[in-house]
Amino acid sequence: MTNHDSFDLEAQIRSWNNCLRSRGNFSEADLGELENHLRDEVEDLVGAGLALDEAFLISVKRLGNTDSLSQEYSKINTENLWRQLLQDRDPGARARTRREIGLVILFALLAGTLAKIPGLFGRGLFEPLYQLFYLKNLSLFVLPLLAGYFFLKRNPGRKRIVSVYGVFLLAALLINLYPSRDPKATEFLTGIHLPIFLWLLTGLAYAGAAWRSAARRMDFIRFTGEAFIYAVLIGCGVMVLVGFTQMIFGAIKVDLSRFTQEYLVVYGVFAVPFIAVYLVEAKKSIIENFAPILAKIFSPLFFATMTSFLVVMLIQGKSPFVDRNYLIAFDLMLALVLGLVLYIVSSRDIHEAPGLFDYLNLALIVVALIIDAIALSAIVFRLSSYGISPNKLAALGENIILFVNLTGLAVFYLRYFMKRCHFSAMEKWQTGYLRYYLAWTAVVAFLFPILFGFS
Repeated sequence: MTNHDSFDLEAQIRSWNNCLRSRGNFSEADLGELENHLRDEVEDLVGAGLALDEAFLISVKRLGNTDSLSQEYSKINTENLWRQLLQDRDPGARARTRREIGLVILFALLAGTLAKIPGLFGRGLFEPLYQLFYLKNLSLFVLPLLAGYFFLKRNPGRKRIVSVYGVFLLAALLINLYPSRDPKATEFLTGIHLPIFLWLLTGLAYAGAAWRSAARRMDFIRFTGEAFIYAVLIGCGVMVLVGFTQMIFGAIKVDLSRFTQEYLVVYGVFAVPFIAVYLVEAKKSIIENFAPILAKIFSPLFFATMTSFLVVMLIQGKSPFVDRNYLIAFDLMLALVLGLVLYIVSSRDIHEAPGLFDYLNLALIVVALIIDAIALSAIVFRLSSYGISPNKLAALGENIILFVNLTGLAVFYLRYFMKRCHFSAMEKWQTGYLRYYLAWTAVVAFLFPILFGFS
């Protein structure tokens, strides 16, 4: 949303006030206090770079989640909300929307083209020999362009832009100039950890001038979760499109397998993150997103699955963590569970009283902690039995960071349930903890190859 010339903040606040007054449940003093909160929220969001009408809609929703205020307000103003979502009569706003869509298309085409350029020099995208090369570089084809998209929207200043792109350039040079030696363990680790490091770096572009704000960093966590869910859904759509294209042309004996693989798949896959980012940016502040609903559906499912796994493992007396491949898989699962927990935390109204999903979130954290503790003991056993290797050392560091993160969240949840801290304290701590992920992924991606002789 953008700031429309026709948007009258004072008129909207009066309408919102009248809506609350008509319920008969609020004194004038209550209404005055609520209005002050609303104005403060709008001011903060506008200061963070949001448009005035966008900031107003978000503020109404945030206040409403406590006492169903926004539900009452939205019943009266539903038509206005959907009109703003589905059509925009302001010519300036339409022009800006077209500009953003044009940028998304341009950046998606650039990313797909960058991925195809190495093929001109014999490094085919689908050739097994160059899988590690593309694993290391795929994020560099996409994330600098996504950062550029955010910079164009946020305009954080030349110093921030130069700093972020300086790190992108240095990362690209280092990972491609490092030697490649068998068994290429550190090269593989670089390919896994570099996208995480660069995504957190892209968060600086997303946050803009407000990157020091804990609230803005929490917005980035929420944004990451929603963009991921959108990307998965859009990616499924791309797969359906590819299959449908080959099917209908195959029916008339036209073989498009080479075209779909080299062009439709490549450009379609690289368009996914840009489309997902645009949709989250454009729509998240207007209507309640379905992503938090999906997260709350999968939260109990993950909890049931992990609890069942622990019970069966104890009954059978078998641990899968002695196998390195299972250990890596469980590390990825723990990271996914942590991401699910963080997304639920980030999408929650900090003023709400503790509810069912808060207790479920804590239970999920506790189960993940138990599994992480078992995995840590297995890693320590493997280190003492078979010696140090880049894979085991990287896994040890990641599990320790995950364990501390999960423990911190569990402690804050318990304190919150006992009314010893506000929910915002947990958010502030979590957003500050992101720096440890940034540091560790940088160590694994850039220092491990040197420490282990690029092998």
